[in-house]
Amino acid sequence: MLALLLFLVGCGGAIHQPQPTQPPVVFFGDSIFGAWDLEGYFPGKAYVNGGMFGYRTDQLKTILPDVLSGNSICHGLDGNATFPLTCAPMTPPRTIVIMAGWNNFFQGNSGNPSDDLQSMEATANAKGVKVIICTLYAYDPAHPAPWMVPSGNAPVTFYDMWRTPLNNNIGRMHGVTFVDFSTLFAGHSEYTVDGIHPSDTGYAQMRDLINQTL
Repeated sequence: MLALLLFLVGCGGAIHQPQPTQPPVVFFGDSIFGAWDLEGYFPGKAYVNGGMFGYRTDQLKTILPDVLSGNSICHGLDGNATFPLTCAPMTPPRTIVIMAGWNNFFQGNSGNPSDDLQSMEATANAKGVKVIICTLYAYDPAHPAPWMVPSGNAPVTFYDMWRTPLNNNIGRMHGVTFVDFSTLFAGHSEYTVDGIHPSDTGYAQMRDLINQTL
């Protein structure tokens, strides 16, 4: 038996121990992340999509502990054929990338997304998880979508009274790596398909910027 083992080692047949599963990177947010084909844009990385369609920051904060523990991560929208709601356990993440806040504004329930994001950062950091938070880019009026435009005659810049302070607060958070999508998307109507959700080009630009932090 010893001779056989020596023969295998001499022939490059070393016995390899199985490698532990790499803790995942989770993209956590709303439909902007939820519709992102992470495997297509980050091939071989096995990044986990935790995009919950229609979720506000307060709702994401509520489910974050299950994500950080690995107990359950959900993705999609209940009843949606393209992105059906799925939930599954996973290895607890080592990094979480967060982008959220638009649904607070669209649903007329702005709450306090800055406090929600700060709370999520503190919860994740307490678990030893690296936190990356992305700023919100501006609604692009080149792609009018009636369901996104405020009631009455308010311009789409109406949202900036909340978006700009939120982005400023993200930039001042401690213990966070922040990714500036607001600057990235400025002046690039081709980066979205409807003023909010990224096009293929937009997602490619997001990937390139996020890759600098992962």
